[in-house]
Amino acid sequence: MSTTLAHRGLPSGVGRFDLLRLFEQVARPGFGLSSTAVALVRHYVLKTMDGDYVSGRICAVWTQACRFAEALGLTPRSINSAERELEQAGFIIRNAGINGERAGDRQDGVVIWAAGINLAPLVERFGEMQAKAEALELQARAIQQCRAEIRQLGQRIREAGDDDLRERAETILPDGRTARITNIDRLIAIREALSAMLAAIESAPDPDPRALKTSDAPEENCAPNIQDKNSSRRRTPPARDPLDRIRPATALVVATESYRGIVEALGGPSWPNLVEASWRSCGRLGIAQSTWGKACRQFGRERAALSVLLIDRNAELPLGHRYRVASPARCLAGMVRRAGSAGVNFAGLFRATERNVQEVPPQAAPLEPPIEPQVGPLANLTARLMASMERRVAPDG
Repeated sequence: MSTTLAHRGLPSGVGRFDLLRLFEQVARPGFGLSSTAVALVRHYVLKTMDGDYVSGRICAVWTQACRFAEALGLTPRSINSAERELEQAGFIIRNAGINGERAGDRQDGVVIWAAGINLAPLVERFGEMQAKAEALELQARAIQQCRAEIRQLGQRIREAGDDDLRERAETILPDGRTARITNIDRLIAIREALSAMLAAIESAPDPDPRALKTSDAPEENCAPNIQDKNSSRRRTPPARDPLDRIRPATALVVATESYRGIVEALGGPSWPNLVEASWRSCGRLGIAQSTWGKACRQFGRERAALSVLLIDRNAELPLGHRYRVASPARCLAGMVRRAGSAGVNFAGLFRATERNVQEVPPQAAPLEPPIEPQVGPLANLTARLMASMERRVAPDG
């Protein structure tokens, strides 16, 4: 049976390869099509011509299934299954002749009739696929934001120092990882459960309030009630972590252009976005994911992110610069090792890098012998720390 089934054409300015790219973008995540079906549609489109997508034309191919199978390195049965899958999904119409024979006629570049695979449904669904692509993008952003919030809640739970609270959090999210969770509803449920748990702990009353000692004896027969603990006015306040004064926006001041671009694409400066940007930068810097994981366990995610940010900055210094990081992977591994013994002064390292950026812009590569920086603890801190990290792991390279 032949057919002259025509279509209404693609929107103005849209070509067949734009249609193909859109289909490949949404076929698997949006419609659950197999990779074989996607590859087959690509082969269909390559067999057509640009004029076949004009309104009122016939867009069809009539190559035998065995030829498609040979071109794709598959069996004819696989091709028939993929065509059946595409037909059931509503992207093609199969209208072969008797005994599955396929044929057609093209005159002056225009298909007159065809008995084979008609692509009119694919062309007609361009608007639907475009809406599906936008929905998938919004869903991906929501998933990314939800993952960032879950990581932030997990960090706050770990900082609470409550082993029972941590165990309960692990029952909600084993290993604290969300990378393999792609269902937005499940991610939202995890986020709400962790948020409710943390809110309940933070709103609980102090189990050991510092109250005045009282007695049931008559007031006139007892001595004045005096506190036997030091007054809060005399108590030395707990030491504040110097890193608390470093905000995400402040950290980006010393970041490279590449790093800042990633953060902006993620939605702007925030600790979850800096953690994500550092994780992505590890591949560019040659830092193994195992090293990144060790840094997160040793320092916490925020300090690990700051470490990668500073290493990235110092790796872009000109060749021969005394503060330049030659091997980012070795440097981060050395920081992890150093943290287990002497510790790492993140605040001091950040201030030294900030001062170094102000004094020596990264784009100003030294054409002449570099001027020695001012002598002092901040001026030399970056060189000492970075060189120490690389020396500690040099034998491992």
